[in-house]
Amino acid sequence: MINLTHHVKEKMSQRGIHKQLVDVVLIYGKVKKDKVILNNKQLDKLLKRLDKNYRRVKRLGNRLHLNNLNKIRSLLLKIRDKRGVTLVVMGETLITTYNTNIKLKYKRRYKGRK
Repeated sequence: MINLTHHVKEKMSQRGIHKQLVDVVLIYGKVKKDKVILNNKQLDKLLKRLDKNYRRVKRLGNRLHLNNLNKIRSLLLKIRDKRGVTLVVMGETLITTYNTNIKLKYKRRYKGRK
């Protein structure tokens, strides 16, 4: 069980990241130091693998398994719309979360004569 801080609850609501998305990132994400990252590249691989499994299960006709695969697929697509999600974790406590591919805008400073 992962503990949520007050800060992460605020950030999750501000950034539209709900508990199910956090669970998916914790399961399928890649760990780098104190972060768990699920980016577009990883999502594409997961979606391809999921589609293969979906076709196999559809042939077998297991409706319960098909519903579970559809739920996971919809969550992965939501994360993909955000261009990935990053979680910052310390031990069993989730510190913060944010969208992975945020483009930061830096002001260019003119260095030289005017």
